[in-house]
Amino acid sequence: MTSDKLDLIFNPNSVAVVGASEARRKVGYLVMKSLIKGDFKGKIYPVNPKRSSVLGMEAYPSIKKIPAKIDLAVIAIPPKHIPKVMNECVEKKVPGGVIITAGFKETKSEKGIDLQNKVKKIAEKGKMMVIGPNTFGMVNIDSNLNASFTSEFSLLEKGKISLVSQSGGVCHLAMPYALRESIGLNKIMSLGNRLTVDFHDMIDYLAEDPNTESIALYIEGLENPKKLMDAAKEVSEEKPIVAYKAGKAEISNQASLSHTGSLAGKYTFYKAAFRQAGIITAKNVQGLVCKADALAKQPPAKGKKVGIITLVAGLGLISSDVCESQGLKITKFSRKTNKKIRNLMPPLTIRSNPVDLGIIADDVDKCGKVIKTVFEDENVDCVTINYLYSWSEEFLKVPIQKIFEAYKETGKPLTVCLEYPEDIWDKYKSELKENNIPTFSTPELAAKALAGLVKRGEILEKHNQLNNMR
Repeated sequence: MTSDKLDLIFNPNSVAVVGASEARRKVGYLVMKSLIKGDFKGKIYPVNPKRSSVLGMEAYPSIKKIPAKIDLAVIAIPPKHIPKVMNECVEKKVPGGVIITAGFKETKSEKGIDLQNKVKKIAEKGKMMVIGPNTFGMVNIDSNLNASFTSEFSLLEKGKISLVSQSGGVCHLAMPYALRESIGLNKIMSLGNRLTVDFHDMIDYLAEDPNTESIALYIEGLENPKKLMDAAKEVSEEKPIVAYKAGKAEISNQASLSHTGSLAGKYTFYKAAFRQAGIITAKNVQGLVCKADALAKQPPAKGKKVGIITLVAGLGLISSDVCESQGLKITKFSRKTNKKIRNLMPPLTIRSNPVDLGIIADDVDKCGKVIKTVFEDENVDCVTINYLYSWSEEFLKVPIQKIFEAYKETGKPLTVCLEYPEDIWDKYKSELKENNIPTFSTPELAAKALAGLVKRGEILEKHNQLNNMR
């Protein structure tokens, strides 16, 4: 029942905006703008007792007066009025809501805590799934739903990553990064104070969501972490989960309490619990998104031995450093591989791992054979490839064509660093994307993403071992 209701509010046919406004600084205006600019295909019902219309749409004095079924109510009004509106939602049998308004449990005041408890009782009485309060909203790129106060989320490409965050600010960090790296997202939400929708609810829902291939979590603190861990343990065997847990420092623990009214807890506890639940960890927002991107597109690595290919020697050395910093092993090629590469490449070039293709990058036959040889080496579990704008486009074209061939033949996981002028980047990035190859602008990000695939392989191996023991 919970998943069915969540599916309805992520894919609504009708949305009521309580507090809709034409005043540009008001959240009710920003939510209306987001729905319109996001090209929401359903019906939008502005609710404002002081206006007959908002942005050219008929407005209603209350949600009760709307002469149609409402699937989702987005509420952006002062806290003191929310219990009344919630009672009206329950009376009208609205299945889901987003309460953007702050001023509840996160204030740590008796008044704020009592108000949140009151609103929660109303929601539970009506079996209403509510995201928030104290949230920026929610977005479903797949259904053109931007029920948030930030219209720019509609600029995101449609992908297979769903981001569940305790903080709206972190969603706003992830969004421009995903835009810059051309990483597609699917569902994005800030749970805020987690009135009746919590992490475990979203994990269960996204586990069954055909449009989500990987789940990304940003966590500050939880009153009952066991619920999240139990849900993740059930899901992680079938669908990868990556999490960034903030609050390593004591000052961060205190900040999380005032931010979303949650208890952060010891980071070491969460780290151990993540490991047991099969959750992959990230150390920052960039790592969270790039690992989730690779996990949504690539198979897990069967080991941590990495082969590195580059067009520029210096970039290969940097890639080696960052791969090792992520726990990957710069493998030694087999004798057979070394012999083949020596026969294909001229003297005075780097013919070991990392391999520098620069001098043969325009030779279709030789370049293709070297790339294939690296992929086929028995000592290589995964590959990362680095390009930098120091050669013309012609020197980029040949290796990319051969990468596709070697990748498809071997099925070994791959990440790419590609940093070229925008027109060239867009052209080849789209080709790489069509082939489900995660592509990033720096070797560090490519290495982090690859490390996520290695960790995923370790998690699945552990699952297999446990299943065989049963």
